[in-house]
Amino acid sequence: MSEVFLREILQEYDAIQREESRSLHQRRQEIFNKIPELAKIDRDMVELMARQSREIILNPNDSSTVIDQLQKEIAQLKTRKIELLDENGYPRDYLEMRYRCSQCEDTGYVGYPIKEKCGCLIQRLLEKSYQLSNIQDLDFENFSTFDPMVFSDELLENSKLSQRQYMVQLRDRLIDYVSKFPDNHRKTILFTGKTGLGKTFLLNCMAKSIMDQGYTVIRISAYKLFDQLFYSSISDKNNYEGLQRQLFEVDALIIDDLGTETRRNNYTSEDLFNIINERTLQRSHTFLSTNLSLSDLRQRYSDRITSRLFDVSNTMLVRFRGSDIRLRQK
Repeated sequence: MSEVFLREILQEYDAIQREESRSLHQRRQEIFNKIPELAKIDRDMVELMARQSREIILNPNDSSTVIDQLQKEIAQLKTRKIELLDENGYPRDYLEMRYRCSQCEDTGYVGYPIKEKCGCLIQRLLEKSYQLSNIQDLDFENFSTFDPMVFSDELLENSKLSQRQYMVQLRDRLIDYVSKFPDNHRKTILFTGKTGLGKTFLLNCMAKSIMDQGYTVIRISAYKLFDQLFYSSISDKNNYEGLQRQLFEVDALIIDDLGTETRRNNYTSEDLFNIINERTLQRSHTFLSTNLSLSDLRQRYSDRITSRLFDVSNTMLVRFRGSDIRLRQK
């Protein structure tokens, strides 16, 4: 999906360059008609620069005197050009290309011979990703706002760790995971546990960290996802296929609250299988959360779905335990 976004943005850059080229052409025509001397200066400069290039190519070792004279004449023409613009009330850059980004000159890349993404291009990729992600309040739900004190310090059942210690360890584990994104061995993460234990919060933390690295994320509730797939499948085939393509191509797909979706015969299971299977085959990242236990998931979904979800060679299973932090805060 990030490659799709990159192509779209580079097309936008091309459109910006074409628009500015047209605008520059219009400005040149306007000012040359008004100040004919500028048109002559422009032609003379083109001719002098062409002569300079020929001298460098034909006489690379003994043309310094000629080149120095040509450069002097070009500089004089540039000075006269600026004087004419000033005298007639025009900005000095009126006959220059105007770039929205002076660093990359609206190409999206900087550096030579090795080119790297310009900051403006990285920013546009991030904006695209955030628009797609369907995530709210990431300024409040990210690893930097993680507060261990909201979790109980009582020991978890059959454990030497408190809920607070357990969640701090999990946070650190997930920070390490996203720092290695997308080169993780296991591409799927499944959060299980009752409501109010922090599953959605940590999914948002991961989403923000991944998007801040320039990758794309979709985070959507299972209820909304399968509703959209169902209704688009029966009303608009093109929309259905487009939605599927987004779900298959996005760098990280986050499905929250799996198990809350409406069950419609085989529609939901088939869509879920297609999503998980396709992304598993592509070695893409998929993160899911559910309030259901593993045994409940087995009963609700087909074996071919759960066999992929529970495949520990590709899936990190994370069980959330302890007391509801929302009740604790109240």
